[in-house]
Amino acid sequence: MDNQEIAKATLAFIDEYGLEAVSFRKISQVTGMATMTICNRFGSKENLLKAALVVMLSENEPSFHPNETWNESLKRVAHHVRNMALAHPKAYWLFLQVPPFESPVKEYTQSVFATHEGQNLPKTMPYDFLSVLHSFLTGFQIAEGYANEALSSYDELPDDLEEFSKMFNERTFNRDLEIIVRGFSAMYGLPLSEDASVSD
Repeated sequence: MDNQEIAKATLAFIDEYGLEAVSFRKISQVTGMATMTICNRFGSKENLLKAALVVMLSENEPSFHPNETWNESLKRVAHHVRNMALAHPKAYWLFLQVPPFESPVKEYTQSVFATHEGQNLPKTMPYDFLSVLHSFLTGFQIAEGYANEALSSYDELPDDLEEFSKMFNERTFNRDLEIIVRGFSAMYGLPLSEDASVSD
């Protein structure tokens, strides 16, 4: 196995068992590679986890769409991050633990900023977008992840949980995201495209 395959196996292991369970010995067991071989290739558990994070980020890296408006780009990036959190709820913590200015999240951040190229925004606006999205997405995705895990234990939801179950879903995510978009528009005088929410 090459390093990319080991990183993918590590991400899959995290998805099933969580971050705390990761060790060179455990990854050796699931890959069939010698523990020392993995250790020599990555050097530290931190580097192994960062390699798994690179795999997760590459699955959800937003591309540049030249005809998008600023709010379409903002919504699309938000959905990319939400999709990543839903696909890898246990590994999502890796993304949160690395600042946006350190690798490998730094490279992901640069691809996020690139979605706003040619949109004639103030120079600092992509940083403002990122700050608000980190605040909103972090709280929403952590809460949604825990809620989904708890609600999955019910075969049928009790009546008193019905409304709680609607707090963290696609509809509420889009509503909250729309509030953020309209807030930016009102505060900074940014023109709004009235296109439907972007989710791909």
